[in-house]
Amino acid sequence: MTEALNVELGWSLDDLGLLEDFLFAEDSGLDQPMDVSMIDGFFCALVSGPRLLSPVQALAWVFDFERGEQEPALKDAAHAQQIMDVLMKQWNATAAELMSPDCAYEPLLGCRELDDGRQVFILDEWCRGYLLGMKLDAQAWMTLQAEQPAWFATLLLYGSEEGWRHMELRPPSDAEHEAATTSLAQNAVQIHRYWQAKRGEQSPSIARQPLWSQEPMRGLDERCHCGSGRAYKLCHGGH
Repeated sequence: MTEALNVELGWSLDDLGLLEDFLFAEDSGLDQPMDVSMIDGFFCALVSGPRLLSPVQALAWVFDFERGEQEPALKDAAHAQQIMDVLMKQWNATAAELMSPDCAYEPLLGCRELDDGRQVFILDEWCRGYLLGMKLDAQAWMTLQAEQPAWFATLLLYGSEEGWRHMELRPPSDAEHEAATTSLAQNAVQIHRYWQAKRGEQSPSIARQPLWSQEPMRGLDERCHCGSGRAYKLCHGGH
C-alpha cells in the first residue's frame, strides 16, 4: 500500500518535501505538528472564515495542533523565513483559488493506493485541519453550522472523533466515500462565499512577512507578554 498527495495548487513537490522534513525531523522540537494535508485544511478554514487571521497567528497551531504551544528548532533567521515563505505560498494560493470565478479550488488530500491498484483519497487529516481552524473562532462558526448543516457533514464525519466512531460502526461504501471526497471542494467554496459576503471584499491574501519578530511564539490562549492579563489572541496576537 502506498500513499501520495494530489498536488493541485500552491506547493510544489519540493515544497512539500522541505516542509515535511522540517516538521517531522527528530530534532525539530515538535511532538504534534500538522502534516501538509492538515495544514491545507486549516488554512482553507482560516482564509474562508468570519474573521481573517494572518499566517503568523496560525503558526502556533501548525507546529503544535494539540495545544498551540510548542516552538520549532530553527537554524537561523533565514531558515525561519524560508519556512514562512513556503507556508504563505499555500495560504495565498488557497485564497486565490477560492476566490477564482471558475471555482477551481481542490483540497490537498492524501491518496492511498490499495493492493488491487485502486486509489482512495484520505480525507481525515484535511477535515481535522479545517475543524481546528473553525475552533479558533467557534462561536461565529456555530451560526453557519446551524443554518447549513449539510455543508459540514463530511468535515464532521471524517474530522471528528464522533465521526470516526460512526464510521467504525458503519464504514462508508466506495460510492459514499467518493461522494464525500467530491463534496469537500464544493462545500469549501460555498462556505468561503458565505463568509466573504459577510466580510465584504476583504482579501485573505497576505504579503510576504517575517516569521516572527523579536518576541517568541505563543499559544493564542496564553496570557499576552505585555502584561495586560488578556489572552494573546485578544491582545497583541490580534494585530
